[in-house]
Amino acid sequence: MKKVILAAAVSAVFAVPAVAAENADVVVVGAGGAGLSAAVTAHDLGKKVIVLEKMAFVGGNTNRAAGGLNAAETKPQEKAGIKDSIETHFNDTMKGGKYLNNPDLVHVLTDNARYSVDFINSLKEGDLTDVGMLAGATNKRAHRPAGGGFVGANVVKTLATAAKDKGIDVRTNAKVEKLIVKNGKVVGLQYKGKNGVKTINAKAVVIAAGGFGANQELLTKINPKLNGFGTTNQPGATGDGIILG
Repeated sequence: MKKVILAAAVSAVFAVPAVAAENADVVVVGAGGAGLSAAVTAHDLGKKVIVLEKMAFVGGNTNRAAGGLNAAETKPQEKAGIKDSIETHFNDTMKGGKYLNNPDLVHVLTDNARYSVDFINSLKEGDLTDVGMLAGATNKRAHRPAGGGFVGANVVKTLATAAKDKGIDVRTNAKVEKLIVKNGKVVGLQYKGKNGVKTINAKAVVIAAGGFGANQELLTKINPKLNGFGTTNQPGATGDGIILG
């Protein structure tokens, strides 16, 4: 018994100190298409970036995207002789959302979607050169790999390769559990990884965990008009984005 007590006392004296918090310019929560795009962009702007992904692999639900990336007035459309407009894309999107959409946010999407196509095509292995038609679209504007391949797989592969080539710190099996807020500003976060809970101080935190439409309860709570619009059959999509936000 005395030996046990002595051993405990020695362990207490030489206890391992708490791991010091890390520092980064930007921490990105989620390594899907949005998160990896944000990470690559921030890195190219000279920022120190850390990406945290709760799954064991990158890509998130972007891995499952099949149809295409909708965008109007793009270079691939012009090359193919397809006549389309941002205004038509906006109207199609509003109609598809039964006019419950926030017009200002829809404009952000439709006015800037073409730049997403340019961004992916500018990277090594990026291929959104084929343009097809999806339901609800007036014109062909679904950008995908040559031959009509799945868009998600190419986008994830392209962004993951870019992140690796640029030496961006991407950590999988790292679930963010808490945002650190001081004086009303997010200044970091805590996440649980393979070796326990860790803290990262950051100048900016980008929440790209997604899952908004995958959490029907929170979706309806935020906007009762969207009751019935959500889905809960997406593996890995739990609404983490709005839970943290």
